[in-house]
Order: sequence, then structure tokens, then C-alpha cells
Amino acid sequence: MTTTDETTTDETTADRFGLSDRPRRSSGLAGLARKRGATPAESTAPAPQGLDAIPDPAIAYGDDLTDTDLADLDLCEKAVRSHHATFWETGKALDAVALRHLYRARYATFDALLEDWDVTLADSSRMRRGWPLAARLLPDVPKLSRSHVEALLPVVKGYSVDAAVTLHTMLREALPKVTAKDITAVVRELPGLSEDDDPAGAIRHQAEKILTEPDEGDEGQGDEPENTALRQAVRQRARQMADELKRGRMSHQELTRTLAAAFADTDDPRVYQALKRWIKDREAKGQ
Repeated sequence: MTTTDETTTDETTADRFGLSDRPRRSSGLAGLARKRGATPAESTAPAPQGLDAIPDPAIAYGDDLTDTDLADLDLCEKAVRSHHATFWETGKALDAVALRHLYRARYATFDALLEDWDVTLADSSRMRRGWPLAARLLPDVPKLSRSHVEALLPVVKGYSVDAAVTLHTMLREALPKVTAKDITAVVRELPGLSEDDDPAGAIRHQAEKILTEPDEGDEGQGDEPENTALRQAVRQRARQMADELKRGRMSHQELTRTLAAAFADTDDPRVYQALKRWIKDREAKGQ
């Protein structure tokens, strides 16, 4: 099973936006809760943990805010201001506040709430777009990194959440360790969708080509039949190795790095010696 490069504990959303040092308001929702007869223990409950504890953005809302709406707004604020809230937990909380118009309890607009909670509109949009992707990835990637989600946001915006999940799955199968840099490199090469494309299908086809084709600078005289045949043979051999290693695929970039590392390894000269013998044999045969 492949791994990712960072864990979610390195930096919380609260730390990133400078929310962790901000004092808790003594008025607003806490005051509303006390007026409804809430106990001190209820008003000082710890911030919710995990996406499942964040209110659902998809719940329909009415003209008037209910007690449940007010309680959900309180939970959302706690998630945004929490020392332990993740990028996606904050995104889901902001999405619930925006889509259900929960901000009406204390603010004229969602933008006014963001200003009071010290979150920019751009950051809010990015986190709101990222949380559905994180929700899909977390079951398979428990140590999912915020940097991975952010690197995939262009795919969510330009393709779909399904397409972003597909791409991350392909990279986990193709690489021994997925980094945000790897994701960004592939995303930059994606050509985009045509009007008739299925997003997940298109991303699979496009990423497959990027991961298996050599870079243009490495192809040399790409139009020569001999080089074309060699590239095809390398791709076929890489697929065979991936199958024998019980992996989804092996990218051309990974294969090149691995061969170079094995060739340069002075502690284990087997690849160096084997290549030397291979070259001598070909020279002896006049190839």
C-alpha cells in the first residue's frame, strides 16, 4: 500500500488562518444558547471531531432559523475556530453555513460572517470545494494530507470530484509514495475536458498517458520507427513489472529514476554489472 508525504497533524486550518489565538465570543450563539437554558457544559463542549460531526450542508432550510439551525451554526463556528479542525472539516462547516444560510442568525451576508471569522472568500471557496473530495478519499487514505487535497482542487473545478478521486487512486497505484509535487506535475499536463467527455473516464485516459509516456525532452527523434518501437517495448515491460510487483502501474518517470539509482548504487553493483554484460553482448553481436 502506498503512502502520502504529510499527515493532517502538521498544520491545522485554525493555525493557518490565525484563528487559534482569537478569544471565544461571549455573545452571539453562546448567548443565544444560554437564553434557551443551555447548561455551561453544553456551551463549552469541545469542538466536533471528524467530518461526520460537522452539520450537513445538504439539509434544506426554511425562511426562519430553527433551534437546530442555531445549534448547527454554533458547531460550525467551533469547527472553524478550533485548534484541531482540519482543512476539510472547516470547509464542510463553511459550506453548511453558506448553503443553509445559517449566517442569518447574526450576519446580513455570508461575506460578513467570513470577515468576522477571519477567513478570506478565496480560502473559503477553496476549503468548501475540497471537503467533498476529502470525504471520498479518507476511507482509503486515513493520513490524507491537506496539500494533496489542494493540489487536486483544479481537477475538482475543471473535471469533477469523481475525476479527482480517480487521479489520486491512479497515482497511489503507480508511485511508491505520492507527494503533492507529483500530483501538481500531472495536473499541469492535463489537457482539460471536451464537451462530450465523461470526467472520470477522461481523467483516467489522460493520466494514463502522462504516467506512461516519456517526457518530450527524453523522446529524442520521436518520429523514427526504431524509437517508437523502443518506447512501446519499455511501456509493455513496465506494465509487466508492475503486474509482477502487484501494483497498478509503473510510470516512465519512476522507472527512469529507479534504473538510474540502481545503476549508480556502489553498494549493490548488480545492475551496473548486468548492464555492462548486456552492452558487451550487443557489441559482440554487432547490434
